[in-house]
Amino acid sequence: MAKIDRRDFLKIGAATTATAACPAFIDAMELQLGGQDFHQIRTYHARQRKPYLCTMCSYFDGGFTYAEAGKIMKTEGNPDHIATRGMFCSKGLASFFGASDPDRILNPLKRVGERGAGKWQEISWEEAIKEVAAKVSANLDNVDSIYLNEGGFKDGGAVRFMNTIGSHSIIRSRLPSIGTAPKQMALEQVTGAKFMLPDLEHTKYVLNFGANILETAMPLAQRLTDGIVNNRLKLVTFDVRMSNTAGRSDEWLPVFPGSDGIIALAMANIIMQKGLADTSFIYNWTNYSAEDLAKDLEQFTPEMAEQASGIAAKTIINIAVEFAKSKPATIFSHNGISWHKDGISSEKACLLLAVITGNIDNEGGSCLPRQFNIAEPQPAPKSTEAITKTLNYTFPFEVKAGTRKVQMLFNHMSNPAYSAPAASLWREVLKDETQIPYIVDFTPFMSETSELADLILPDVVDVERDNSASSPTALWPWITMTVPNVEPLGKAQDVRMTLKKIVEAIDPIGAKGMKQYWAFTNTKQWVKDEISATEGTDKKTYRRLKSKGVWPNYGKISPADRKILDKKGEQVLAKYDTYKETGFATLSGKLEFSPPYWAANPRHQALKPEEFVLTTFKVAYQTLSMTSNLKYLAEMYHSNPLWINKNEAIKLGIKDNSLVRVTTAVGFLVTKAFLTQGIHPRVVGISTSVGRSSYGRVAQSDPNAHTPFAKDEMEDPDIDDNLWWRDAGTNPNDIIPLALDPESGIQTWNDTVVTISPAESGDKYGDIQVDNAEHFAIYKQSLA
Repeated sequence: MAKIDRRDFLKIGAATTATAACPAFIDAMELQLGGQDFHQIRTYHARQRKPYLCTMCSYFDGGFTYAEAGKIMKTEGNPDHIATRGMFCSKGLASFFGASDPDRILNPLKRVGERGAGKWQEISWEEAIKEVAAKVSANLDNVDSIYLNEGGFKDGGAVRFMNTIGSHSIIRSRLPSIGTAPKQMALEQVTGAKFMLPDLEHTKYVLNFGANILETAMPLAQRLTDGIVNNRLKLVTFDVRMSNTAGRSDEWLPVFPGSDGIIALAMANIIMQKGLADTSFIYNWTNYSAEDLAKDLEQFTPEMAEQASGIAAKTIINIAVEFAKSKPATIFSHNGISWHKDGISSEKACLLLAVITGNIDNEGGSCLPRQFNIAEPQPAPKSTEAITKTLNYTFPFEVKAGTRKVQMLFNHMSNPAYSAPAASLWREVLKDETQIPYIVDFTPFMSETSELADLILPDVVDVERDNSASSPTALWPWITMTVPNVEPLGKAQDVRMTLKKIVEAIDPIGAKGMKQYWAFTNTKQWVKDEISATEGTDKKTYRRLKSKGVWPNYGKISPADRKILDKKGEQVLAKYDTYKETGFATLSGKLEFSPPYWAANPRHQALKPEEFVLTTFKVAYQTLSMTSNLKYLAEMYHSNPLWINKNEAIKLGIKDNSLVRVTTAVGFLVTKAFLTQGIHPRVVGISTSVGRSSYGRVAQSDPNAHTPFAKDEMEDPDIDDNLWWRDAGTNPNDIIPLALDPESGIQTWNDTVVTISPAESGDKYGDIQVDNAEHFAIYKQSLA
């Protein structure tokens, strides 16, 4: 290595400073395409590359896996994918660790002790299939007593199985689309679509209500970065907490929780009153006249919004005028607005701002979704699930009350014993064999819910699964796909093959009409069949997906400006104003609004000095319960202290990093305080991404918490020797009571009122005490 004296060092430093001062000479890192990263350990690409569809979230980012000697060494984004453009979020980059995780379940496990006692025996697949098939056959005469709790972002075969046997008893922990349930409901009622894509890279102004785009939505984060750098867009964020997105906004307005709706309506009122609305669009494409809408909005004044939100009326007026005069402009909203009382009405209020300014499906506005609707392999059984899908929030209460009669429960890609509100009551009900006699869980890992099953059937992990999907994350529709780069470890097998064998055991000769729906040879055939059945595909689609990982090929993405260029080097333009051809997907063909509405949450209006509204949130490194055992992610984020406003904490005698009690109507937890000015004074916040009592050693921050029947040959010295942290965080879901929004029937996650106090004598970090009788009493009261 060449020697550098102090003078040379100073010369180099001066040159570097000059370069930094002249950004024209260098490319901004934020604007570079992906596909140029290096492996965390190695500095070269592994040899065998295959397409990969990440299902860690519903954005379904497309990339590649790289393998050597039968082991996946890395994942990365697909540079030719028009949505991901070669980039992956941290969860996608780390997802491959699940394949070699030493805490995976690799053989079917049957409970041999009391339910929840942790006593298991390994059995063969033949024994497992025979047992499950016999249980299902015995209940076919009362088939709706067979339940499925589904948590997948798309059907992995379990819903098809329920359709095959004819059971209507499907409950879900999430809806299979982007966004929250209230947001989806609002959009469907108004537009007929389930998602609106903010055209962030082409806009001039973004109103962001309660969305943390930069941490939780990689394709949108890229477009937002493009818009900030290239268009100098203005980003205004309304959020109770200074998220990464709020902190990088031009303006962050810490609103009182649940007041976003009245702010949006007051802004709409200002826009109408000042003559800044696109009245032509309102007349032609909504069920309102501009005059009637203006009259209905008069009641929502900026002063009224100031009283509810704490944001000055003058500020609300200024932002409303700025937004209306900025052409184009767009809206985005998410959990921060949806998970409150009247979430549907508040979501409609935000959407109304885009509508009255004519920013619907225009360049830089809020665009209708472009995606392929991936079809089921044909022939397909008739759907038994209601059009309005049933979320699982009330399930354990209804079982406990006797209003749901359950003989069998299948659980797939869901962990309600950890991630649902009133999680402790879920555990109580799942443990009771008189309430639910038989539970089967399809899972690669021993979750808090798996621990209460009678039979665990090991599923494959993401990188081992043949898969295809489409998501409306770009201005052009696309399909992406996984071609597994390795064989599943141990005896783990795809849930679709497991269910196929169960169906064949129930209906061996096809006399019951079930076997015909499971005639695929393997999961590769399943994917091929669903792609060929999807409208808009052709005979070349599957072949291109296998080689390139994404279809269609719209052209090459220019590294200079991210524009898509055809073979002649000319820009491929996105199509806007698509509604003008066929109208919106509503009965009238227009946007259908009900009269605007907002009302304050009465419980929030009477907070005592020690009472706060609890907000829960996600972080960039974790996806609820799916990523907890990925070692690099857990090392970066494993502790979730309670965010509390510094000034309020001092009043209560709470110091930074000191222990505090967080008390609700059903119990309390003890955690550490994080004092900050980055949260509304009447709000406290805690992430629901950690605080595991199961799932593996990394998730539990305990190198001795081995999964039953862990294989010695799969041991990871990195976990044995380098798991240096012992703080696994605290899970608040046990003490969050059921609180359903009367408007939507959805859990209002961010409306829980808590009391904050210094920890008491004898309290230890991580303590949780909860009274399930109180949980049940609150549920009974909600029925009344």
